[in-house]
Amino acid sequence: MRARHLAPLLATIVLAGLIVPLTAGPAGGGPPEPRAERVLVLALPTLAWDELYQGDTPALDKLLDRSAVGALSVRDVLPETDAGDGYATVSAGTRARGVYAGGQALEPTEDFLGTPAGAVYARNTGFSAASGVVALGFSSLVARNDGLDYGAEIGALGQALADAGIPRAVIANADGDGVVDDPVFNRTAATALIDGRGAVPAGAVSADLLEDAPEAPYGVRLATTAVVTAFEAAWGDGGVVLVEGSDLARTDRYLPLATTTHRTELRRTALRATDDLVRSVLTFVDPERDAVLVVAPYHAAASVHLTVAALRRPGVEPGLLRSASTRRTGLVTLVDIAPTILDLVGVDRPPSMEGRRFERSAAGAPAGAERAADLDQIDRASRYRDRMVAPVAVTFVVLQAVLWVGAAMVLRRGAPRLRRLVGIAALAMLAYLPATYLAGLLDFHDAPTGAYWAFLIVLAAGFSVLASVVGRQGALDPLLLCLGLVFGLLVIDIVSGARLQLNTVFGYSPTVGGRFAGMGNLAFGQFAGAAFLLCGLLSRRLAGRSFGTAVAFGVLLLATVIDGMPFWGSDVGGVLAFVPAIGVTAARVLGHRVRWRSMAAWGTAAVVVVGVFAALDLSRPADRRTHLGRLVEAVADQGLGSLETVVSRKLGANLTVITSSIWTAMVPIALSFVVYLLWRAPGQVRSIRDTIRESLAGLAVVGFLGFALNDSGIAVPGVMLGVVNASLVYLTVRTLPVEAVR
Repeated sequence: MRARHLAPLLATIVLAGLIVPLTAGPAGGGPPEPRAERVLVLALPTLAWDELYQGDTPALDKLLDRSAVGALSVRDVLPETDAGDGYATVSAGTRARGVYAGGQALEPTEDFLGTPAGAVYARNTGFSAASGVVALGFSSLVARNDGLDYGAEIGALGQALADAGIPRAVIANADGDGVVDDPVFNRTAATALIDGRGAVPAGAVSADLLEDAPEAPYGVRLATTAVVTAFEAAWGDGGVVLVEGSDLARTDRYLPLATTTHRTELRRTALRATDDLVRSVLTFVDPERDAVLVVAPYHAAASVHLTVAALRRPGVEPGLLRSASTRRTGLVTLVDIAPTILDLVGVDRPPSMEGRRFERSAAGAPAGAERAADLDQIDRASRYRDRMVAPVAVTFVVLQAVLWVGAAMVLRRGAPRLRRLVGIAALAMLAYLPATYLAGLLDFHDAPTGAYWAFLIVLAAGFSVLASVVGRQGALDPLLLCLGLVFGLLVIDIVSGARLQLNTVFGYSPTVGGRFAGMGNLAFGQFAGAAFLLCGLLSRRLAGRSFGTAVAFGVLLLATVIDGMPFWGSDVGGVLAFVPAIGVTAARVLGHRVRWRSMAAWGTAAVVVVGVFAALDLSRPADRRTHLGRLVEAVADQGLGSLETVVSRKLGANLTVITSSIWTAMVPIALSFVVYLLWRAPGQVRSIRDTIRESLAGLAVVGFLGFALNDSGIAVPGVMLGVVNASLVYLTVRTLPVEAVR
């Protein structure tokens, strides 16, 4: 293919990528939703969907029936989210960390180690407060988050409400740790509504909210009468009032001290008490004017899981929630809570907030217990996926080493039967990858673990045997078939909504929360490896035909569009890796030398392509934009510092992964196999090189840039090398001279 033919081909594929989504209808949301006069935020820590509609929560169940609901991903900076991290993130509207003193939120007149809390607050911050609630750990909370790479502004939510003149109050007390005289406070919920000075102007958090209950965790529980009295006073002033179901938080901390058999009853008792509290405060709420937001801002200490989110607002029908952060119906995130509260009262979201508001999806949804069961199903599938990631990845990497050994045995012994067996095994390793995605079509989280493994083995082995049979008939190259399966399945899945990416082992899960839509990093590694190998094989197989090179490069250009389009793959790092790799591959095919000047040109082209995708993303309504469009927004609002924050965070994550990822092992496995071939069978190396010559430079570039530009780091080239290694093994054993295997 001549260089002048590349531009029209690229333009054609990009144009097709633009037309398909645009002809499907507008992507924008509906008319603005009505503003609520008052907002009740029910913070119900650790609440999961499987605990509802079980007879213990009739008031909550009734509220949820009339709400738009979703599963809330509470993944924050760390894999596990506690009260401090959860409420700090609500306060900032972006990922944040809590501090040990985060629970030290007191009314100014309360005693703190012999000194009024108001005096301690003034000493720590330089500000004074005569009423409301003050956060004594505010200074350390701000300092900790200033040292992180997330740009969190603690108090952003409360300050935005204060600047708009909207009252706010918090009512919470989860005290109960330690002995009576030990000054341990667990009132972290106040962090959610503190302003830029670390204070909430109204509310109640003192021990007056508690009553003695010898049978309850730590011997105390919320006094419903006291909470309702405090709520009635705050609600009369209007604005935003947060009420925490503190018995849930207190019980969760206490469970490790209770016997296994008694824990269930303690939890159910806390649920019933919280439901009574919800019923009592809802009597003051007018559904025609007021909004109710239900959130569980962190998961139970015993396990990482999705929690409950629900929104009832005037003029909005029940249904399922989604947000621009997830672009998944039924899923919202912790960082979305603050923007949702601001949206409910008609206040603009500050630029520092990365989250986006909850919105009701137009998709229909079952009601009541059936809807809760569906959301619980997402949670259980997510946790099952997270448990299976490590064993499935380790198995893949170990079997790659076994393939290495098998190929070495074929080179030494030349047995025809062993040669066929190793060839089929290499194809099976390629088919293993799409099998993990197809497993997402079935509910393996409800089946024995052995059923999942049986599915992977049977599907991978079956397709490899089928490909071998087809190959023997001379119809198609078995390697082309398997690589086509890896590539084609991902293309179909991404274009159709990336259903197979969610809760599959080489996709992503909402409990991990790094990505909710588009193409994940592990999928990109497979996608890139298969695309460049297909390009090389097709270029060689179709050599001499007028359309051969066009078809080969069409695979790469299609891959770039699928991976980069905001409404499909939405993968910025992938595009920045793909475009230079395509340029290097084109230079090799056209017989041009690769110079630093040409590399700079292709790097610039990559930035331009990303700019085109960003412009396309920005042309859509704000609530439909991906992280690419939101990053451009952030740079426009806050300057290049926001971009520097993102780059710094990704670089830190990248370096951390190198020493902890199983995918690091793929590098020595693949490289040692190549070295062995160079020593043992240099003729084979030349034969293989001639077969995939057009792919090699592109594979090297996309692997290196994929490593450098994605926060999964070594995992990207690691899984790509898995595709390459299996392909090399197949080519090694299937291209041996006939006399070598007699």
